[in-house]
Amino acid sequence: MIMSEVNSDYDKHLDVARSVEATRDESWQYVEKRLYAIASGALALSITLLTFTKPLQCQYLIISSWIFLVLSIVFNFISHIVSYKASDKVREEIFDRMRQNLPYEADAINDIINKGNKPIGWLNISSFTTLAIGVIGALIFFIVQIL
Repeated sequence: MIMSEVNSDYDKHLDVARSVEATRDESWQYVEKRLYAIASGALALSITLLTFTKPLQCQYLIISSWIFLVLSIVFNFISHIVSYKASDKVREEIFDRMRQNLPYEADAINDIINKGNKPIGWLNISSFTTLAIGVIGALIFFIVQIL
């Protein structure tokens, strides 16, 4: 293998590693904003609903809504932790390949990325689903309280 091919592979590895790192860092930056937005929105909605209602009807509904909203926050947070760890694993694999002067193989890197993305996808779906159930439950509680 000539030197220009090694440098080219090195550059490819480095570009992918930087891309993975940037994605990881961007995802981690927004986790706090998302968590606070969901938590504060749920809290504001709950306080508003409970302030305007005299006798509480269907208390189980608002309590179960809170549980689903908390689960949404937990799933979202775990998703970001798993994403962070998965991107570290990809980066380590890329750097190992660079240290060993192995040629750049997109399929091998993509296999590692895809393995890490499966649990993240399920966690994201779970987060969205529990958020939707929590919000719908809170809205139903509000409607029941008004009627």
